Amino acid sequence: MRQISAGVGLGIVLLAAGCGLSPQNRGNSPQARVPPQKPTVPALVAYLNDNADKVQAVQCTKVSIDCTQGNQSVGLDGLLACQKPRNFRLKAKLLGQSGVDVGSNGEEFWYWISKDNPPYLYHCSYQELARGVSIPFPFQPDMIVAALGMASYNPNDRYELRDYPQQGTMELTQSATSPQGKPVRKITVFNRNQAAPGRPQVVAHVLTDDRGNLICKATIQEVQTDRATNATLPRKMTLVWPAQRVEMRLTMYDIEAVRLDADQSGRLFSRAQLSDLQAYDLARRALDSPGVQRASVPPR
Repeated sequence: MRQISAGVGLGIVLLAAGCGLSPQNRGNSPQARVPPQKPTVPALVAYLNDNADKVQAVQCTKVSIDCTQGNQSVGLDGLLACQKPRNFRLKAKLLGQSGVDVGSNGEEFWYWISKDNPPYLYHCSYQELARGVSIPFPFQPDMIVAALGMASYNPNDRYELRDYPQQGTMELTQSATSPQGKPVRKITVFNRNQAAPGRPQVVAHVLTDDRGNLICKATIQEVQTDRATNATLPRKMTLVWPAQRVEMRLTMYDIEAVRLDADQSGRLFSRAQLSDLQAYDLARRALDSPGVQRASVPPR
């Protein structure tokens, strides 16, 4: 179980890395429509931003997760919540017992895996991460935000648009920098034709290094329209990290756009409820002193 739990933990931690990049200041953009047959870069960016503008936070109380590492796999059930720019929480059960708790807020991220040895509550501040702290997994803060249709795109950024008629797709590419300061490329893959109901217009989000090597890919298989906001939200998606041989398939049965006030966010996106666990600071490479809780304590 030790080996598979590490793989599950790695995959879920990578998933949790999704809520790290704050939205960029991009001003007002025109109302977006489904991209036409030969859209322009501004039209595609406006399309993405139109959806993101409708979603402040999402919540799903019934998430099915199938995680595979190499030839081993395991299934988990849990709940997920995400709020721009960095708030995230994923709690999952393994065989009916609490197995995983992963979270992020404006100051730090954390993860706990019950089957890990030892089962520490690992945490690291974003400030330390930006200073180059070495952590045991590649950290891609914007992948899950993008996959959830919540990411904002700067219309003044430089983009490259490539058309692949034979594949029926178009790729919008931009250069970016990872939290560790390394150059990366973010690619948004569109269905170049108007998608049928329930099928995604944006079919994938891809992250590569500056040499084109794949770091992570999120593929959207099925979407739904949120009743309250009319935003498009994913229902089924697959995330892949080739170097770690990790693949995660998520089905979000009741995902919906929600509004969370400061009190709700403070309680949900905090590790204060995990204060009974022994915590380990990834930056200091040491256990916390008893009773220590860093910036994750919710406001009173």
